[in-house]
Amino acid sequence: HIPTWVFHGDADEAVKPSNSVEAVEAIKKSGGDVQLTMYPGIGHNSWDKAYMESDLPNWLLKHTL
Repeated sequence: HIPTWVFHGDADEAVKPSNSVEAVEAIKKSGGDVQLTMYPGIGHNSWDKAYMESDLPNWLLKHTL
C-alpha cells in the first residue's frame, strides 16, 4: 500500500468534499495507510494550505523508499 495524505477544502465546489471522505474510508477499509485533512472554508485550492502543513516535509521523508 502507498501511504496517502488527502487534502480537501470543505467549500470546494469543483469536487465534492464527500468524494475525498468516501475515498479515504474505502482505502482504510482495504487496510491502506491514509489520512485526511479537511480545511474549513477553503475551496478547490486546498493545495495552498496543504503545502503550508508544517508536518508535510517530515511525513514525506518518513514515507520515502
